[in-house]
Amino acid sequence: MSTGQAQPTSQQQQQKQARKPPFADWPTIKILTPPQGQFSLKADEWCVTYCSQTVTGRIHGKEPYCRSLCVRKVFPHEVRNVIAFKKHKKLDSTGKAPYPLPAEGQAVNLPRILGGKPPEDPEDLDYMPHPAEPPKTWDEGLYLWTGKGRLAAHEKIDSMSLDFERQRRMAAMREKRREVWQDYQDSLRQPNRNAQNEDVRLWVPNVPPRPLPDTSSQSLLVSLPPEFPPIWERINKLLAPSVHVLGILRDSVNSGEQKQFAQRVWDKAWTNEPLLLASRTFTRAYERWKEKDETGDEEDDKKNSP
Repeated sequence: MSTGQAQPTSQQQQQKQARKPPFADWPTIKILTPPQGQFSLKADEWCVTYCSQTVTGRIHGKEPYCRSLCVRKVFPHEVRNVIAFKKHKKLDSTGKAPYPLPAEGQAVNLPRILGGKPPEDPEDLDYMPHPAEPPKTWDEGLYLWTGKGRLAAHEKIDSMSLDFERQRRMAAMREKRREVWQDYQDSLRQPNRNAQNEDVRLWVPNVPPRPLPDTSSQSLLVSLPPEFPPIWERINKLLAPSVHVLGILRDSVNSGEQKQFAQRVWDKAWTNEPLLLASRTFTRAYERWKEKDETGDEEDDKKNSP
């Protein structure tokens, strides 16, 4: 029985399915917006590590000679709450999350030329007591990290997979582990332990894990460009006494005291007072020398007497 409508053929169906949208063959422009913030594909750290080993070092099992250099770029969303990334809970008065720098970036471990402030030493000539400053924190911008040794490079590579909050937790965990180990070492040195405590320590596995080596003394972390202290600060401190003396001399010249003093010297030079003063000085020196010579002779006589 015929329905009165022609069924489409398979060729017509293929043409209908293969029909292109309007202007499909025309050249077009596509704008791709890369992900931003926490989903960004931008690189934020670049590291280069160089290691070498010697024949004698390999024979004696010494650590290889390693040097590492890293450049880190800190984006705004890592230290602040931006529109598309608000995950920082603790903020300071400026709206920045105060994530502390690693130990190698604190002022205590930095050289003085880079703004470091070593621990105060009263025997140091440049000792100046200063109030305790808060720890340095991460900020937007570039940072340069350098390290020596295999362990420093390994620790740096591990930190590249952590954000600032997890780095802070890791540092706190290592510090806690170091304190526990130090307390354990102090307890072993206590002389008043009885035999019962010794047996418990030998049978119960209560030895804490050994802490990881501290590589902060072999590393350095500074912001770019570095914050150099004012170069004239030390120069002004060195020249301060000379500047004070020259100031007094200038004031005395301006007031006329130097001129009056020179006039009095000139007037005294034409009198007999300089000759009288020189004569008294030589006479007094001769008398002292004579008294000393007589005293020495008396002591020699006492020593030679039976």
